[in-house]
Amino acid sequence: MKDLIVKYVTKSTRKKLIMLYAIKPAQSLSEKILINTDKNAEAFYDLTYDLLLNYLDDTRKKLFRKKHNEPFYYFKTTTKSKYIELPFEFTGKLKQYLFPLKIEK
Repeated sequence: MKDLIVKYVTKSTRKKLIMLYAIKPAQSLSEKILINTDKNAEAFYDLTYDLLLNYLDDTRKKLFRKKHNEPFYYFKTTTKSKYIELPFEFTGKLKQYLFPLKIEK
């Protein structure tokens, strides 16, 4: 997954495929705010994307997935921590790449 995020650093489609959210330390995931859609938040998106790259390299940050089969991720310092950091989500072709559909016969 890290390779995928690094690969999209310079791609113009990253704002459509990698959703970044803002959240206050004491808030739950239901209170997250999508920053991709605000026209004035391009610099904030870029800073948050850079922070995401740093979090992926930081051994103090642990990556969690909301549900086993969903492309929604967030960081915490420990599993017991109540503070969620840097939530993000894959959509479109990146979601399909990470979670391919299973065809049942």
